[in-house]
Amino acid sequence: MRSLHATITSFCIILFAGFCLPSEMLGQITGTLDSNCTVEQLLQADIDIAYTLELSLCSDPLSFESELPCNDDILNNEDNIQEIAEHHHEDSSVYIPLSQFTYAGDQRVTIDGSLPRNTTKIRPLPLIGLASIYLGITTALHIYQVNTFWDSTTTFRFIEDGDYALYADKFGHAWGTYINAYLASEALMGAGLSWEAATLGGAGIALAYQTYVEVMDGYGKTWGFSWSDMYANFAGLAWFLGQHYVPFLQNFTYKSNFFPPPWFGRLTRESAETFLDDYSGWTFTLAVDIHNLLPNNVKKYWPSWLNIDIGHAVRDLRYRQGESVYTLGLDINPVRLLPDGPNLWKWFKQGFNYVKIPAPAIEFGDVTRFRLLYPFQLQIGPIHF
Repeated sequence: MRSLHATITSFCIILFAGFCLPSEMLGQITGTLDSNCTVEQLLQADIDIAYTLELSLCSDPLSFESELPCNDDILNNEDNIQEIAEHHHEDSSVYIPLSQFTYAGDQRVTIDGSLPRNTTKIRPLPLIGLASIYLGITTALHIYQVNTFWDSTTTFRFIEDGDYALYADKFGHAWGTYINAYLASEALMGAGLSWEAATLGGAGIALAYQTYVEVMDGYGKTWGFSWSDMYANFAGLAWFLGQHYVPFLQNFTYKSNFFPPPWFGRLTRESAETFLDDYSGWTFTLAVDIHNLLPNNVKKYWPSWLNIDIGHAVRDLRYRQGESVYTLGLDINPVRLLPDGPNLWKWFKQGFNYVKIPAPAIEFGDVTRFRLLYPFQLQIGPIHF
């Protein structure tokens, strides 16, 4: 599952977007408005400046006031603020209505708190910064992998490795590609791309990186280009794009987690070089949003944050040998369970929803087991659960 290197890369990029974009946008505003600015001037100004004013005022008026040399009457006049907010919320030709920017019915947020765009308007500084960081990290990863995984090369070849990890790595390829596409799309939205363009661009970036990994594997002496890996990559992309264009699919969320196998009484995968390819510690699940799927008249009887999931994992893995297990259990939606907070916290919550939180589950394998906090084994006296 070395494809998860792309996920790590995208996560670093998205952090840049989150912490650098707000100050960059405020930098656009500072010096543009003078002490005699009026609401009419704001509404006639560049639309990005105005929508940033709206967001900043809504999220933290005090901090915004300290940044802008604008007239106090404007900042303190609720009618003016409301007028600006309504003006831009209604401009659906430029911005996606918040009622449409959702996942499984829950409000989504962008990492920098801006409204999702319906049209693309590139922000040069964030775009250059994101591209530079991505290029730098991918170059560093390439050098690392050339000196580790690809240190011995041969002529390009195809090798089918579908069962070498009892297919656990294929689940990892699909999840890693999905997460890479999601994070890349979030970064692209922060750089000014429309929601649609960012979604397609994120999918393209994810596919390009995964293809690059497979091509390099094709030259590796102990590896090879694997079509089953590519099929898994395509499956992850298909699910990512499918959820965008068919919102009903958002009721089924692909999740994963990793814990070192010794933590729950299992063996580390033989020959694992990092946690990324220690498939004995990975669990992959598909969580079903029961609350959304229930009829309206019975929704109140089912907690909105509680899902049911099915999963797959491989334990005690040796080359082409190990125990394939399947799980049926409960799943937690952190977006609905965790408390509300500032925008960045909301963004982390919605991303955390792609991580499987330990919860009660039944494991079906060589032995059927119940775990209160799967995959961990708890014990009270002679009772294991």
